[in-house]
Amino acid sequence: MEIRQTLAGSGLPSMALVRELTDQIVLDTVFEQAPVTRAEIAQKTGISKTTVSESVRRLEEMKLLLPAGEQRGRQGRVGTYYQVAADAGFVVAVDLHPTEIRLCAADLFGHSFLEVSHQPVQPRIPRHIAGQLRDIVIDAIAQGTVSHGQPLAVGVSVANPVDPDTSAVIPLVDSPYPEGLFQPQDALAGVTDAPLLVENDVNLAAVAERWHGAARDASSFAYVYIGAGMGMGLIIGDQLIRGARGVAGEIGYLSISAQPPGSQTRHGFARAVAAAGFRPEHLSEDDDLHSVAVAHKIFRLAAEGDPQARAIVEHEGRTIGEAITTVCAVVDPELILLGGPIGSHPALLEPVRATVQALAPLPPPIEAGALGDAAPLRGALAIALRRARADLRTHAHKE
Repeated sequence: MEIRQTLAGSGLPSMALVRELTDQIVLDTVFEQAPVTRAEIAQKTGISKTTVSESVRRLEEMKLLLPAGEQRGRQGRVGTYYQVAADAGFVVAVDLHPTEIRLCAADLFGHSFLEVSHQPVQPRIPRHIAGQLRDIVIDAIAQGTVSHGQPLAVGVSVANPVDPDTSAVIPLVDSPYPEGLFQPQDALAGVTDAPLLVENDVNLAAVAERWHGAARDASSFAYVYIGAGMGMGLIIGDQLIRGARGVAGEIGYLSISAQPPGSQTRHGFARAVAAAGFRPEHLSEDDDLHSVAVAHKIFRLAAEGDPQARAIVEHEGRTIGEAITTVCAVVDPELILLGGPIGSHPALLEPVRATVQALAPLPPPIEAGALGDAAPLRGALAIALRRARADLRTHAHKE
């Protein structure tokens, strides 16, 4: 009855839409529970056994579901297990990380059959990275079509903001990955008809933590990334918040009291190192103050008891904590996760917690993310899988 009521004014034949919705629910259940019988699908979904059987028949005719053996060891009628056909399609996910390009291709259950990483081609300029992206995606699709059917979605993680309407990469001043400032849509034009899903890497890390990581029990949380740059992925009510132009979460542009006047949060660690006079005693002339390697050198020195290094870690913890407090005052998340090659370091956790505890009106729990540097790629895979599963019936009808 509820489904029928939602069809009012849709302009579509109500029963046709009911069948589509039922088929999608059945497919989703198979993805979650496979192998699974029709009776188990009915029990899980609350849909009648007759309606489930009709849906399974339609999906079999579309070659999306296949029998996967008989249910044994119980009294009564023998049931048939069903699973999604192995050649129903696959997805490709790519993480355009500043230090390497990572790719994963997976079946529609998310089981990967190809995982590769490549060093960026030299010289590192946008045109060359774009060509490298095109080559590795073409190769992944060629390998996938041998046994998994056709590609159904391609997810691409980029280390820059993305316009939510056009999926165009947005160049910002002082980007930590200027070589990545090209448009994946142009780089992959003509490679596949599958939807291309381009998203910011920190947003995708948040998606991955929600699906598979430390935020599985939190529908509203913030993932704060600290590396060569600083950013935030924000999920509220299980919805990724991108903002009107794709720059929601760019908290590296906050100017807060822990920083020198006129400076911004994204430069905090480098400014703190410079202010402490860590050259030349502890760092060489070749060390880049903005690099992750320098940050880890500071963490090591702090652990060894160096007072300047400890002061820098405390300063950075306060800086991040003040930025998080600002976020807490605006959106009140139920959880904060710290990630990235700097943010995930255990030494930062306590000063960040102490600052938020002292300043936030109702401090949320602050924990480290669970997925590490794999989070953006897993997020790209998650959004590709979600789109592919949603489009599966449409794709089967076209064939």
